[in-house]
Amino acid sequence: MSVKRGIGFEKMKLYVTSKRIIVAHGSKKGRGALALRPLLGRYSGDLEESQEGRDKQVVKSNLQDLSPGMILSSHKDNFALGFEEIVSVDLRESEGVDIILLTGEEKFQFSTGTGRDEVKALLAPGLGSKLTQ
Repeated sequence: MSVKRGIGFEKMKLYVTSKRIIVAHGSKKGRGALALRPLLGRYSGDLEESQEGRDKQVVKSNLQDLSPGMILSSHKDNFALGFEEIVSVDLRESEGVDIILLTGEEKFQFSTGTGRDEVKALLAPGLGSKLTQ
């Protein structure tokens, strides 16, 4: 899953629990990576993602084995959105699925290659009528 930033994007993982959605941070890509992406594909990452990035990836890949509290504390910028905080979530098809999530205070836009039906199945039980299409 990725999130658009001012310049670049950030890879993130969403964990859906029975009460909330946890947003866990991953790698960031900046302007240089975006400029080279058409030429070099996934190898166009920033230099700081070299070995350090690979080490972080090992840690991130094991997050699914952690409790929600441990996922939240694994990175200073991880956060949770309780279902009661969420006003609406809109799913839009693009190259994958765009997830536009609105709270009373913020708007988040996530993109994923996961299929629309699978995303809907994950979100529908907790969001109910807040999930629009």
